[in-house]
Amino acid sequence: MADIKPGQWVTIKIIKQPRAAAQRKTLIRLCEKDPAVKVERVRLKRARVVRFDRRGGRPWADRPARIAVVKTLPGATYRIFASVDVCRDLASVANNVEVKPA
Repeated sequence: MADIKPGQWVTIKIIKQPRAAAQRKTLIRLCEKDPAVKVERVRLKRARVVRFDRRGGRPWADRPARIAVVKTLPGATYRIFASVDVCRDLASVANNVEVKPA
């Protein structure tokens, strides 16, 4: 982690699933910055069917919940851009991930 500087691309490999909910959410937020994950999330968003019903004479959109793209299982790898805030978040989950320059 010491050789990672802000402004470079890094590869994150999850080595251990976080137990704390806060660490899990931080890791998910970090991994969602991967360009491949962003493309998949947009694809899934377009594929979702939004149903319209009438409620009180007005159209009502019944939108399904967002599908989780990122999995925090050991062995998963993601490639993200290391900005200052990302480096701080990576330091907080350092015992669960292995970080290398991409």
